[in-house]
Amino acid sequence: MSHKKIPFVLAVASMALLASCGTPSADPTPSNSSESKDDTSATAPIESNTIESNTNVTDEEFDPTKPVTINFWHTMGKTPNQEVLDSMIARFNEIYPNIKVEHSQQGGYDELHATINENLATGNLPTMAYCYEDHVASYIAHNAVLDMTSYVEDPVYGLGHNPAGYDLGDLGVEDMTPSYWAPGAAYAVEGRYSFPFSKSTEALFYNKTVFDANGWEAPKTWDEMWDICEQIRSMPAYANNDDFYCLGYDADANLLISGFEQRGLPYTSLELNASGSHFNFNTAENKAFVAELKSHHDNHYLITQGSSSNNGYTSELFKATTCLMSIGSTGGTSHNHTDNFKVGVAGVPQEDVNDPKMISQGPSICFFKRGTTKAQRTAAWLFYKFITNTENSAYYASRSGYNPVRDSSYSSKFLTDEMENATGSGALIRDVFHYIGDPNNGYLTGQFTSPAFKGSSVARNEMDGLLASVLLGSKSVDKAFDDAMVHCVFAE
Repeated sequence: MSHKKIPFVLAVASMALLASCGTPSADPTPSNSSESKDDTSATAPIESNTIESNTNVTDEEFDPTKPVTINFWHTMGKTPNQEVLDSMIARFNEIYPNIKVEHSQQGGYDELHATINENLATGNLPTMAYCYEDHVASYIAHNAVLDMTSYVEDPVYGLGHNPAGYDLGDLGVEDMTPSYWAPGAAYAVEGRYSFPFSKSTEALFYNKTVFDANGWEAPKTWDEMWDICEQIRSMPAYANNDDFYCLGYDADANLLISGFEQRGLPYTSLELNASGSHFNFNTAENKAFVAELKSHHDNHYLITQGSSSNNGYTSELFKATTCLMSIGSTGGTSHNHTDNFKVGVAGVPQEDVNDPKMISQGPSICFFKRGTTKAQRTAAWLFYKFITNTENSAYYASRSGYNPVRDSSYSSKFLTDEMENATGSGALIRDVFHYIGDPNNGYLTGQFTSPAFKGSSVARNEMDGLLASVLLGSKSVDKAFDDAMVHCVFAE
């Protein structure tokens, strides 16, 4: 991300406002960029000896004049995200009318991952699917997902190439935001196995009405966080309320993984340790950190989704004023909006403000070779290039609150033309992107991802259960860590 992206912050808000008012009768997305490169051949097939070097399939190559159907599995809700997707499909079919795109929601990310895992043996898989990099690592281990290096580099259909008559508005690899592009090739096996679609991080939402009335500022460090929590719990309005917690954290695993990263504590590694394992989190220092979080929970400073009574998002507690602060995904910014009080936006508290660390999340897309044909895979690749071009990445971000994955999206005409005042959740989305886009706040350089390998997704799931079990008192710190380590090692 660069300074040129900052104009996007106002645009996101106005577009989110438009979305809250309903889908417009006319498609607001402009036509494809005329600045993309044209190639002379529109129908030249991708060479099978490069594209299919990792499969034994010898079926027919892609031909844009012949019908082909692709299937896309994702986690998008029907509104507004699937509405945006349907709009993009309709415009994609104006370019490639013979490519039929079928798509379906497969629950949340964990449900989607589980469904794919269940179908790895049968080959009943989509052509393309939402993914996280740690999910893809397990697909690689089953030889089910495609190395897309040759697609990226193909002289006809590769990134940055738009055959004459089939302009997808693709500006190429150099336009991809580097921090979002890099994880797709950072696996234990050489190759490029995933591609960014939309990304998010975390932010602190706080009750600015109450904070302003008491002269408080949003805490920048965790020490400041616990100090202000102590002040809040000492106030008569909150001191004897057993249902009240100062801070809610929407993702137990993120709290632990980010805490490990900020403190320089071990979690997982791509390389094997001395015990022949990728998992390094079972240490005295990490146990002390979790014990500290337990004390904050017992003091009613902290509640997490896993430790809440109904396992619900703490953004709901925040809006109900059962919490005064909530840390959650920027992709879910609108869920933190309420008209009952002014909502403030700040960064996730840090151990070291001079070396900030914020988790990077949000869906990528991978492509499957089992149960699919060459023609389907090439068609799916072309569809991916279209839905992540400058305008479409901006279009999806403006409706969802997720970050675009193209540098050019932040200054695209589609967004800058919509720079108007926003209200409601649109204004909150604007505030979030303004904060993230400010280079002084560290979000442009401080986002991180954990190593992706077979079993890494298990580690994340175990962190969820580990923290919740300790906070609720169902396990001791030692037992929670021991159980998590056993489950992770068995997953390797």
